[in-house]
Amino acid sequence: MAKARLLCQDVSARGALVSCPAGENTFPSCACGMACGSWDIRSDSTCHCQCGGIDWTAARCCKIGLE
Repeated sequence: MAKARLLCQDVSARGALVSCPAGENTFPSCACGMACGSWDIRSDSTCHCQCGGIDWTAARCCKIGLE
């Protein structure tokens, strides 16, 4: 019998937006540069930092996989 497990990876980009790879957007979470703590998730897979002048944005992208 297969067991479900959470498979995650980190992605980052310069600027205020970063998107999870296709199929890995089940549980996104975000982090922002410039000490910005205000963010939202767009289209279930894109992190958007809401402060001005953001230098980087990172996301933890996860999906449920079987082992």
